[in-house]
Amino acid sequence: MSLLRWQQLRDAFVLTRPAQWPILSAQLAVGMALAWPVTQAGSVTQAGPVTQMNWPLLAIAWLVWVVMLNGGTLAFNSAYDQDTGPIAHLVAPPQPPYWLAAGSLLMMNLGALLGYLFVATAFGLVTSACVVLSVMYSHPAVRLKAKPGWDLMVNIFGYGAGTTLAGISAMTGQAPHGGQWWFVAGFGLLFGSFYPLSQIYQTEADRARGDRTLTTALGVRRSLILSIILGLLGGTAIWRGCALAGKISPDLWPWLLVLSLSVWCLHLVWWWWQAEVWSPARHERSMYRALGIWAAIDASLTAVWLLG
Repeated sequence: MSLLRWQQLRDAFVLTRPAQWPILSAQLAVGMALAWPVTQAGSVTQAGPVTQMNWPLLAIAWLVWVVMLNGGTLAFNSAYDQDTGPIAHLVAPPQPPYWLAAGSLLMMNLGALLGYLFVATAFGLVTSACVVLSVMYSHPAVRLKAKPGWDLMVNIFGYGAGTTLAGISAMTGQAPHGGQWWFVAGFGLLFGSFYPLSQIYQTEADRARGDRTLTTALGVRRSLILSIILGLLGGTAIWRGCALAGKISPDLWPWLLVLSLSVWCLHLVWWWWQAEVWSPARHERSMYRALGIWAAIDASLTAVWLLG
């Protein structure tokens, strides 16, 4: 294989943004944890027919969702965006190979097929739905990314709700039920809260390219107000899911969850207050700080569910 071909393969791999894989892996693992039955008042909550960990199946689910779907989605997006400046989790994106759009689309669809064959029908369905959303988000024929409001909905249903759905269905082999839907909705709304943060530092580049994104349409401060509202709604839904499972008590773990959700909203309020004087680099650092707070939310919720 020629040196040029190796370079193209390397560039394609870089554009799947492996630095984001740990973040999505953690969120997928939270969905899996929320499907695990826990004892409550001497019985087992109805969280699905989970009796033991099927590690090979979960490894396939991870490969499909994190690498093939998420990595393929980001590469597919880069194939059309042709970014030259910093993008999320990649400071200096390489030139996309000419075959990247077709290759990433093939990878996403192959992942959906593996999900159907080896994980569960429900998992395959949510993966297939997210493949469609990924194409509609980036392809020039539709490009929901450039349509304010639609770009937000794609990310709420895809990254936020979809990842939680995928984790639950990979563990149980079926769709969520009962109180689990509150967690699906909560993380969908929470990702909706995060999504504008990922655009703020790219506003100038988006305007130069002619993309009318949510943040370019609303402006930075109004985008942050939307993030605060969605964050409050997402936190409320997550708390409701815990309450329905009987996990709210005077113990330490629920208070840690309240603390992490409160820090999320306070961070956004402080960002809103300082937005007009911050540079793009400062906005980018605040986005990564929000990811750290998200990790604290994941950890505290998992502790509430498994240890509370």
